[in-house]
Amino acid sequence: MAVVLTEQSKFSEAIKMNKQSLARKLHIHGGEDHPDIAGTYVGIGALLLKQNRLDDALQMFDRVIEVCNRLGPGRDYRKILAKALLNQAVIRQKQGDLEASTELFEESLAIHVEVLGEMHPEAAEAYQNIAAIYGIQDRHDDAIHFAYKALQIRRKELGMDHPYTIDCLRYYLERKFCKAAAINMKGLTLAKAGGDYADAVKLFLEALEIYMEMGCEVHPVTASVYENMAAAYISADRLEEAVAASADALKIYRRKLGDEHDVTKKRMEEHRSLLKRFLENRS
Repeated sequence: MAVVLTEQSKFSEAIKMNKQSLARKLHIHGGEDHPDIAGTYVGIGALLLKQNRLDDALQMFDRVIEVCNRLGPGRDYRKILAKALLNQAVIRQKQGDLEASTELFEESLAIHVEVLGEMHPEAAEAYQNIAAIYGIQDRHDDAIHFAYKALQIRRKELGMDHPYTIDCLRYYLERKFCKAAAINMKGLTLAKAGGDYADAVKLFLEALEIYMEMGCEVHPVTASVYENMAAAYISADRLEEAVAASADALKIYRRKLGDEHDVTKKRMEEHRSLLKRFLENRS
């Protein structure tokens, strides 16, 4: 608690100093319509946000936007405007308004790209922000797209071993993993609901393709997709395909866990039973 109070005290003191600086700048510039004033408003808004004074921070960033709109289309003004919109997006996200937050992130990103260019180093953070908000909403393709753009910039700017690049790579792979898991679950739900097995299998194959691209050939999640595929084939009485999918899952468990693991033993027993059923039906 003491640490929190100390931090809050520091922020309050910083806000006080910024407001004193703001008063001097307003006097010097004869009013609000100057980029220096807008930049100071951004600083105060950021401090209010750190104090979790969300409504006060939102109002401060509204003032930034008003000033920037009056200043016109200059490059420096637009960069300040993008920062204000970005902070408002963060606030709306904290308030649980994902729709408003997404719109603000998108608007901020558009300005970043317009002012800096699509592959400018400063645009990487904007791409990461928009990828994150899409990720929260399970908009997997959008999240993957922008996470990859951020990764491209970080890799070119900093190299693959830099912590920022590694974070971008981790998030990019995370989003791809989530997409594959969602597709797998969609296929499983369809199969359990008695839907067309071919549609379910198509989804399982799509999930498998993503996992393979990620190097998850012998990962348990890949085995689970094969098992789900086998179950879909069994429900459609296509036992030959079911045996093949079950065998693929079993190979992963044997390689990953070994033959003596309880999970592997159970899958071996299930596979033998399925194979026996297939051979009996064929004869």
